[in-house]
Amino acid sequence: MIKQATMHISGPKYTMDQTRGFYLVSSRPAYQVSNINWRLLTGVVVLMVVTNLSTYLLSERSSSGHTLIADVKEEPLYLMEKANYYITDVNAFEFKVRHISQSLDIPPEWLMSVMYLESKFDPSIQNLRGSGATGLIQFMVPTVQELNARLGTKYYMSDIRRMPAHVQLDLVKEYLQTVRERYGEFDSLRDLYLAILYPRAVGQDLCYGLFAQPSKQYKMNIGLDDNRDGVVTVRDIDQRMKRMFPTAYLATK
Repeated sequence: MIKQATMHISGPKYTMDQTRGFYLVSSRPAYQVSNINWRLLTGVVVLMVVTNLSTYLLSERSSSGHTLIADVKEEPLYLMEKANYYITDVNAFEFKVRHISQSLDIPPEWLMSVMYLESKFDPSIQNLRGSGATGLIQFMVPTVQELNARLGTKYYMSDIRRMPAHVQLDLVKEYLQTVRERYGEFDSLRDLYLAILYPRAVGQDLCYGLFAQPSKQYKMNIGLDDNRDGVVTVRDIDQRMKRMFPTAYLATK
């Protein structure tokens, strides 16, 4: 005499919609029905639970556009491989760069580019041409004094040089925010670099002149005169950014 041992197991949503579940059937002699392989049965049940959960998560993600378990890891910051040499706390630095960029409404690639151009990401570097500039974006003494007045701090240039990069980034943000309030939004990589080099040129026409012969400022910045016509213009800066940082140059808000 043969008996059937039948167990109904609910399947995932698509299975329930189409077949209302399925049946696990074991056909064997009556005296063996009680000896069904419970390890196999348990494995099947666990598999069904996992499948059901996976189907639900995929369904939720497709309908909402978001992953429920964990966000996809962000791509490494642009030029971060060059920054690692000087950065003591990589996680804090990356977080600050992304946060500042969001606050200023700019791509992080722009901020990374101008810091690399000014300091190679060395927060303690000093200008070798005698200007006294120091740090990630080459803070000048008047700039630090203005930041002190704005923030209620008492930083000296020596304090700036001793700051880890992720701490100094707070001053970078405050400085750029000050320029933004005075001269307007940064609409390009060129604008962001001009905010550091010559803030009054932010948003100006490509023909706008920054430094011209025979001034001392021109001699100190002669390397920026891209076409060597004796005048450093916004166009010169734009061409320099395009040539040095093609990826960041094309990044948009």
